[in-house]
Amino acid sequence: MFLSQRQFDSLCRKFHLAIPQLIIFGLFFLIASCSTQGPSRSGNLYPEKPERYGKNRNYKFDYRKNRLLKKEKEIPSEVKADMGSIADLKGFKDDMNPASLKRVINNQLGVMYEQDPASPVRLGDFTLTRGRLIETLEAFQELLQKNLSQEEFDKKIAEEFSLYRVGKGKNKKVLFTGYYRPVIPASPVPSPRYRYPIYQMPDKDFHMVKKQEGIRLVGSNTGIKKISQRESGESWRNLTREEIDRKGALSNQGLEVAWLENELERYFLHIQGSGVLEFPDGTRQGVRYQGSNKYSYNGIGKLMIRDGVITTGQGSMQGIKKYFAQNPKDIPKYLNQNKRYIFFSLTDEGAIGSGGGELVGGRSIATDKSIYPAGGLAFVKVRQPVLDASNEIKYWKPITRFVLDQDTGSAIRGKGRADLYFGTGRKAGAMAGHYHEKAEVYYLIKKS
Repeated sequence: MFLSQRQFDSLCRKFHLAIPQLIIFGLFFLIASCSTQGPSRSGNLYPEKPERYGKNRNYKFDYRKNRLLKKEKEIPSEVKADMGSIADLKGFKDDMNPASLKRVINNQLGVMYEQDPASPVRLGDFTLTRGRLIETLEAFQELLQKNLSQEEFDKKIAEEFSLYRVGKGKNKKVLFTGYYRPVIPASPVPSPRYRYPIYQMPDKDFHMVKKQEGIRLVGSNTGIKKISQRESGESWRNLTREEIDRKGALSNQGLEVAWLENELERYFLHIQGSGVLEFPDGTRQGVRYQGSNKYSYNGIGKLMIRDGVITTGQGSMQGIKKYFAQNPKDIPKYLNQNKRYIFFSLTDEGAIGSGGGELVGGRSIATDKSIYPAGGLAFVKVRQPVLDASNEIKYWKPITRFVLDQDTGSAIRGKGRADLYFGTGRKAGAMAGHYHEKAEVYYLIKKS
């Protein structure tokens, strides 16, 4: 079949008009195929991926995982505190004698040398090893032994250590309260004068039974007694302060460590966690925290302030004791609301922190051990009371000093809380009982 000239010319015109549409149509398919094809399985279109992920090809959504998870990491040597805050320090002058600083470091290192140096510990938002803390304390010890001038010492600290400021809030502050080791009149046997026992922990074989006169614990070492099925599975850790101190749940079971003459002194010994018992013949015996029941600490000061029986300014240990001296009928009402109960063991050592090292007055602090490490070296800026001969506060003065993080406490929780240990005796108690100060705290870490 042949086309005429007119038919041929008409066909060419139609074909010429269709070319732009064909080009556009072809481009559409080309773009669509590129957008749905995905990266080549054999080609290396993303050369950085194998280096980052190795043989693991499930990396497409890992960037989302990294955004969701807060990564713990080793503190790098370049970590610095806020430069303005470091400038405000105006050096690292220490207001206490260097012998106490050397002693507290030696106390803690002696314990840490027996621990696994590779074990991880927290320091605020970072994780590092216990070995890094040991290196920090050893390097700091070397500086102390050189007896440098203050100017040379400050320069060495800045050169050899990174500072990491900790705290809470916009201004990064840490609220410090105080604790101490009381000296308490006591007796190894009960008497009309000494009638408030402190206990060691029951052993695991004790079971609870109910009797008409109240709850009692019976141990296998005292003979088996009939135990009701309902009560036999209960633990002595369920006992509250009221059940132990008011109802005698542990009395006459051979658990008494000593007897005190004052109920409030017993309660505040529980709060402090350790103390020194002074017996009638003048001899002294240390006691320290052994364990506790299952209940959380509930401070009675805030309960008394809530009820309006004392003001906020009277919420110190001294203020609470003064109120109870005038209102003894309220003692069980408030003490029983703190269900937490502490058990003690005898010791010939000084106060021992949760980190295992012996504490030194003015040099040891307690923090939340889920956030800050036992064995951490820190520099603090804070205020401290100055006492007169009657242990009354004359005034408050600013201090700066190095301290060692060695302890913890049931009321010390979060980034913004710490306790300063003041030592043993009445003077230490007078300072600790009134202490409620906000501080700047800088942990030191040896640079790599």
